[in-house]
Amino acid sequence: MNTALASVIITLTLSSASRANEIYITQAGDNLALTVDQKGEKNLVSGISTLDAPIDGANNTVTLNQGNEGFNVVGLDISGNNNNIEVNQERTNNGGYDTDSYGEHYAIVEIGGDGNSVEITQRNNWYSSAGHYGYVRFLGDDNTANVLQTGTGDSGGHEGVIYTHDIESNNTVDLLQNSDTADHRAYVSMYNDGNNIDIDQTGITQNNAYVIFSGYSTDFTLTQDGGDTYGNPDTGSANINCGNTAGCTVTVNQ
Repeated sequence: MNTALASVIITLTLSSASRANEIYITQAGDNLALTVDQKGEKNLVSGISTLDAPIDGANNTVTLNQGNEGFNVVGLDISGNNNNIEVNQERTNNGGYDTDSYGEHYAIVEIGGDGNSVEITQRNNWYSSAGHYGYVRFLGDDNTANVLQTGTGDSGGHEGVIYTHDIESNNTVDLLQNSDTADHRAYVSMYNDGNNIDIDQTGITQNNAYVIFSGYSTDFTLTQDGGDTYGNPDTGSANINCGNTAGCTVTVNQ
């Protein structure tokens, strides 16, 4: 799909007898506004031949709403600048929270470019104990990732992964994992200057944050409510290199 100043809305509703719905996306061009609403079981958004749906261009807005019972899957591969990506898993078609949601959501977003924004919201209902997986990878500067994972994760837990390579800078990460009792796992790795990292984990058991970052002018804040682990998944201790003692700000509340 090659388009300029285009707006597309896709709504897909399944009957109770159906087990799957699928959306395949390949987009090249600028200024696309795409909204996909999927209501039913076993939702999927991907590329035609791979898990990643390629979107190539600038100033595109993509909103994906998925609900209600599912193992919802999203795979997006974004290449370009100033794109806005929003993934709502377990949402109604009008954007509200779906109280029938089960959980066990899966979202991967990879972005190559500058000035992009990614927002992932993953929820489940009060009686579900399914966890969520959210993954964001930056290949550029001045990008923002906001990830919310909420609901009782139980043994499945909530896992959030956000990382860059060694030349990207000035990226912002806000990761909130929220439940009364859950296995929370946050992995954040950033390797250049000017990044802002905020991890907030609520729950009385098994809050785990694994952090690697280096570079000047980086602000890092971690807040954990209970059952806390903070460190590097390989060494057991946090790997932080600020260049010098004034190179970054680190605040840890446990």
